[in-house]
Amino acid sequence: MNLTYYPFQVITTKPSLITVVDTAVPKVFLDLLRTLRGDHGEVVLSNDQMQIQEVNKVCLWVGDPVLELDLDKLLQRWIYKKIAQMIDDQRLVELIDQSQHMAMELLKDPLLNDLPLTVEPGGKLEQIMKYCNLHFDEGVIVEPVSKIEAVIQTLTKLEEKRLVILANVSHYLGAKEWKCLVDQVSGTTLEILLIEFSDVERKSFFEDCQYVYIDNDFMDSRELID
Repeated sequence: MNLTYYPFQVITTKPSLITVVDTAVPKVFLDLLRTLRGDHGEVVLSNDQMQIQEVNKVCLWVGDPVLELDLDKLLQRWIYKKIAQMIDDQRLVELIDQSQHMAMELLKDPLLNDLPLTVEPGGKLEQIMKYCNLHFDEGVIVEPVSKIEAVIQTLTKLEEKRLVILANVSHYLGAKEWKCLVDQVSGTTLEILLIEFSDVERKSFFEDCQYVYIDNDFMDSRELID
């Protein structure tokens, strides 16, 4: 995916590699956030053929791991959809039969069998999964590092093709955790973009990734290297 933001060089994200855009300029930071959240902004996205793309169709906004990321809200419906695509007919029939049997057993309770009550057994896979309260384990949703790892792991399983965008990740990771994240992403085909804010350039921290720093003078670190 290509990100064009005048007057800076085009930023091109790549599979299996984290791209970090770090800036000391509040306007740059806010422009990136607004555009990539799906609001109107000054950043233009395009594909490999430089055809302009709609943000809502080609980006998956994850955001701040602590302030915004709700694993169930973000991923649950995509998990349901993926399971529905993958499950074979025989297994689906078995689950529906078990659901219906459980519903009928409920009506045998002495309190219920003389009352004009009925049940509606789950006839769809999504209904069954909701009834079972399929959700992420509490041990994962507490710590920011665990949440980030779970997002990457789940999106890999879901074969996500969109550009995955997180913000302020450096607030929650030390050098060791960052290395683990880089290693995790390198074993996937995901395209990951991190939006960061910092008064100083931090290329030494963001090792083994594509790093872009825009300083207070609106200088792009790639231009300084060139």
